Amino acid sequence: MTASPPAIPEALRCLIVEDQVMFLQLLCSMLEAMPGLTVVGTATRQADAIALCSGDDAPDLLILDLALPDGDGLAVAQALAAVRPHAKVVVLSGQASSFVCPGALQPLIVGVVDKTSAFAQLTQVLERCLPHSADPLTPRQQEIYGLIGQGLTNKEIARASGLSVTTVETHRKAIAQKLGVSGSELVRQASLRGRLNTVEG
Repeated sequence: MTASPPAIPEALRCLIVEDQVMFLQLLCSMLEAMPGLTVVGTATRQADAIALCSGDDAPDLLILDLALPDGDGLAVAQALAAVRPHAKVVVLSGQASSFVCPGALQPLIVGVVDKTSAFAQLTQVLERCLPHSADPLTPRQQEIYGLIGQGLTNKEIARASGLSVTTVETHRKAIAQKLGVSGSELVRQASLRGRLNTVEG
């Protein structure tokens, strides 16, 4: 009897709520390149965000700007808590150091990120709150993923990492399977992740 391959962990479904469109687009690019996360929607206003958080398709993870043009972002977190009490919320704030979390929302809020250093802090928070199994790449695969993002061929990756070309090809196939992408899309995501890491550093 042939053993079934291990199941790939289901990605957390993420909603981003941010009223600054350029910043919102950067957040989308960053999160879409992160294993274990799938961006399922965005909103720039409180009312739209509440609607997206109130139905059966409510997200598992909410990246939330507190200062929205039509109201307080915490109302969005409250709407999500009502239908998905085990969801996670990461708060974005220009005044993160003075943020006081309402008692009812403490179980949901896993991090408060200062918008002036959002990308570096957000990456750290998300890596903490994502289940370990949802980050499927091994350290060696993460290394190869980074080299793919630099545009290297399998032969060049083998030379840089001290592996055989066959081993690199095996790792590359495993990475593509775990992330659910292949070919040019794998290269695009790896390249995007590399650029974001450069910006964060």
